[in-house]
Amino acid sequence: MVKAEGNIIINAPVEKTFGLLIDTEKLPDWMPLLIEVHDIQGSGVGKKFKWTYKFIGMKFEGMSETVEEIPNKKVVTKSKAGIEAVWTFNLKQEGGGTKVDVLVEYTIPIPVLGKFAESFVVKQSTRDVKHALETFKHLLEA
Repeated sequence: MVKAEGNIIINAPVEKTFGLLIDTEKLPDWMPLLIEVHDIQGSGVGKKFKWTYKFIGMKFEGMSETVEEIPNKKVVTKSKAGIEAVWTFNLKQEGGGTKVDVLVEYTIPIPVLGKFAESFVVKQSTRDVKHALETFKHLLEA
């Protein structure tokens, strides 16, 4: 399993930050490798959506489901298909802003990549999480 994590302070209230985080239609706006989301069903825990993701030059398609949601505090989403992953976002109010911590745990289909690529995937995943957080911050502070 590959783990990538990051955190960022956003100069926006926790309510606004949480609102963008759970807005599935806007995920591709701040997740640079997420090409599209579609077939969004429901809201809160149990919300499901399909996605297309491009990672290390390969396209993956799958479905995600929100498995935990605590308003203004936490969102956990599980993804299935080509890349299986658990995305955990924790939000905490800090002053007038919000601290966002994210942990992504991937199960990459190693036969597709080869064992030699695993360390590259770890480094690339960490960069991708950092870039997503910076874009998320930019959208909220604009």
